[in-house]
Amino acid sequence: LDELKEIYFFNDIIKKYSRKTKKINNRVLIYQMARDSINLMVKDLIRNSLIKFKVNKINKLNDVYRSEDKLVCFSTRYENIIDEIRHFLNSKMYKNNKILKKNNEGKKIIEKLFKFISNKPRKFLTFLPIKHNKYRSVADYISGMTDRFAINIYKSIK
Repeated sequence: LDELKEIYFFNDIIKKYSRKTKKINNRVLIYQMARDSINLMVKDLIRNSLIKFKVNKINKLNDVYRSEDKLVCFSTRYENIIDEIRHFLNSKMYKNNKILKKNNEGKKIIEKLFKFISNKPRKFLTFLPIKHNKYRSVADYISGMTDRFAINIYKSIK
């Protein structure tokens, strides 16, 4: 949560709720941040898109097709905010070593499950019809698994 304060956009939301209540639960604060940030972004998208429609004189569907301008988009300010959030997520989450390690473990589990189930599809796909493509059916079956269920099967076949 402290790291999110580095992002001006989120810091404003945190300050807003900190002023309202002296002691706020972090879970509640995170929920409020998500809710407020989505709300602010949607409002900006709508407001900016309406401006674009007006500037480009969009009145009918054909006007949309003829327009070379991007009509539905965020304002420059929010594009910059989104870039800052994207950079934060890339550096703090997506490229985080712990997360990458977990991600690789997940890939390994899925690959092992895919190979194992593909060799014995009737054992696992008893209630699902095997379509024209056995591998597509296996992939659909695995994609419907919960993490816990997939891990349990993986442990049993290891």
